[in-house]
Amino acid sequence: MFKNYLKIAWRNLFKNKGFTYINIIGLSLGVAACILISIYIIHESNYDGTVSNASNIYRMLNRDARDGKINDGIHFSANTASTVLNDFPEVVNAGRLNDNDLFYGAGSNEIRIDGQQVQHHEEGFTYADQAIIDIMDIDMVYGEKTSALSEPNTIVISEAIAHKYFGDSNPVGRSLYLNGNNDQPFRINGVMEDFASNSHMDYDFLITLSGVEFGEGEQTRWVQNNYYTYLELRPDTDVAAFQKKMSSTLINNYIKPALEAGGFVIPDNSDDVFSMQLQPLTDINLYSKNITFEASIRNDIKVVSIFGIVALFILVIASINFVNLSTAKSANRAKEVGVKKVVGSSRSNLIGQFLTESILITVIAFVVGVVISFLMMPLFRKMTGKALEFPWTNPLFVISIIVGALLVGFLAGLYPSFYLSKFKPSAVLKGKLAIGSKSSGLRSGLVIFQFSISIILIVGTLIVNQQMDFILNSKIGFEKEQVIQLYGTNMLGDKIDTFKEELKNINGVKNVSVSDYLPLEGTKRNGNAFVNEGRDNLDETIFGQAWLIDEDYLETLGMKLVEGRNFSEDRSTDSTATIINQTMVEKLNLEEPLGKKISRYGTLYEIIGVVEDFNFNTMKQKVEPLCFFQGLSPTITSIKVSSNNMETIIASIADKWQEFMPNMQPRYVFMDDSFAKMYNNVSRIKTIFITFAILAILVACLGLFALSAFMVEQRKKEISIRLVLGATLQNIYKLLTINFLRLIVISSIIALPISWYIMDRWLQDFSYRTSISWELMVMGALIAIMIAVFTISYQSISAALASPSKSLRTE
Repeated sequence: MFKNYLKIAWRNLFKNKGFTYINIIGLSLGVAACILISIYIIHESNYDGTVSNASNIYRMLNRDARDGKINDGIHFSANTASTVLNDFPEVVNAGRLNDNDLFYGAGSNEIRIDGQQVQHHEEGFTYADQAIIDIMDIDMVYGEKTSALSEPNTIVISEAIAHKYFGDSNPVGRSLYLNGNNDQPFRINGVMEDFASNSHMDYDFLITLSGVEFGEGEQTRWVQNNYYTYLELRPDTDVAAFQKKMSSTLINNYIKPALEAGGFVIPDNSDDVFSMQLQPLTDINLYSKNITFEASIRNDIKVVSIFGIVALFILVIASINFVNLSTAKSANRAKEVGVKKVVGSSRSNLIGQFLTESILITVIAFVVGVVISFLMMPLFRKMTGKALEFPWTNPLFVISIIVGALLVGFLAGLYPSFYLSKFKPSAVLKGKLAIGSKSSGLRSGLVIFQFSISIILIVGTLIVNQQMDFILNSKIGFEKEQVIQLYGTNMLGDKIDTFKEELKNINGVKNVSVSDYLPLEGTKRNGNAFVNEGRDNLDETIFGQAWLIDEDYLETLGMKLVEGRNFSEDRSTDSTATIINQTMVEKLNLEEPLGKKISRYGTLYEIIGVVEDFNFNTMKQKVEPLCFFQGLSPTITSIKVSSNNMETIIASIADKWQEFMPNMQPRYVFMDDSFAKMYNNVSRIKTIFITFAILAILVACLGLFALSAFMVEQRKKEISIRLVLGATLQNIYKLLTINFLRLIVISSIIALPISWYIMDRWLQDFSYRTSISWELMVMGALIAIMIAVFTISYQSISAALASPSKSLRTE
């Protein structure tokens, strides 16, 4: 029986090629979208999942819940890890990382291999305890895993770096020199396997923390927070109870006494607003939205969930097309059903026949969808910026495709099968059954559902695009255009001032500033505590940034002084002066800030200027308090240039660099490119969202196109009679399109409030955001209406222009 079903189903597919092609194309596009997004979701959801014992590993967070907002920090004092390990038996191991490029060696560096003269730039440096290798179960290619970072002045490099510089040889025992410091070699003590593409740790160099102290007393000072702290807990630990106990003990026994001794004022409700939290290792990638100074490459569970919903919607839309087309096409199969029933076919036989056809179509569509997704994988990999792999060898993938094809085919074909099989032979054979000529309630509801989703996606795309334009083009408080960032200038040593003056003499260079503290992610940050003069132990401490800049910094970056003056080389007193931003003025409650003094860890600085607020984090965060101090931070040199003859200016800068550093290639980027890079993740999300939104709309339009074609086909006689009786092209066009347009308008009424709610929630993640205007919402609805009109116009106009004689001759 099944063989017979299959044979008839195959014949019907070729008999109704248009119906078949549209169903297969729509379903295969939906399947391809689902596969690609599923691969992406699985990749993002399985971050750090390959770490053995990952379920017992946690990263410590410090939570600030003041003013009804939750802000989590990830930096702790150097002695937090050892204290937790010693005080709590639940802790098996504790380790620290420090990738704060405020300190020598972290972040990015110029490196030199022993025996060579050439300097190479590399990124991905961090300081690490030996315990990190143990906790994260980092495997070694060369070297001893149990002691790789146990000795001072040692370093572990990744397999990729080892291959890059040493080929296939074992580099253990060789030395690296960082940033031209020939007095401090780092012995390579191990080569670790490269971190997985879905590991939140993306380092290539681990520098030992053994014997390291960043300043006198830093290792025992509770108020100097520079380290990420990871804990491995015993498997039977009650994590919630341990977290509460650890938080209370650390805050009350160690941190509060240290803060009070240092002159910090603790709020009366500190127990309610400050706490320590434990973040599961596998949650770091998707649940770090509220964490300050977290890596910008982190994703968000909200975004991943939205992509999953979009993928499901695309598949549902494609399935709806199948249901709509099958029921609309019922008139063409009514006689077939009637004849089969007359000759003895039961309803169950007919249901089996139609379900077989449905499943056959979906199996073909799934196979085509797999092929499409495989072919599109390189483009999707580039779009997401992720090292995604197609899971050919994963048995679960193959099983999912087979089960998915059967399940979708069964569910999508269930209603049409029961619908078609219930026709009464007497009514059908007498021609009394007018099936499919008018849109049924179910079919109308499904079209409304399809286009409601489409409108939501269109509006979402418009708002995402508007927010990105707002971020990249809004006033941010500094000038990022025509500014070249030249890296590695710390290698110049005491020649930095001479180099700066030489750059100023290049034709087309307007100004030059040397500072590693820039309003861009990936540059230096230094959190400090501030209080007004004489208010130690009286006022609540204000935490803000402390940046070292030179006297050319503000002019080079186009920052505006709203009060006071800039730093001057000619004033020795400026070494104890500061320029603060407007937010710092507000936080310190300074009505007339000029001439006032603020305390920074007991040292007083006179306020000589106030700079207009500028965004130095992403626009997801509000501007923080900030103080500028005069000083040297020489790794990055910013060069403001004219827009004329840019190639000549860049060539002149490169030539000047080679004069000073013949063994090192110049490395530069434009600041506006660096600024855009801060939002790479958001830009990628925008691209993915727009791509799949267009795909969903395309699939919906395929269904609408086919549905309108069937409606026209079934009303040919009516249209011909109307034309004979004098109906115009406009009359016929209106007749055939008005019902569809009515459905799209209903879809708009349903979708617009939902769109506003969803996108308003998304925009809440940005402290600086665009507004959702009703004009934009209406535009989204109008775009959907225009797409629908364009889709059905071809069929409607063709029907109105057809000769009535052809249709009437067949009667």
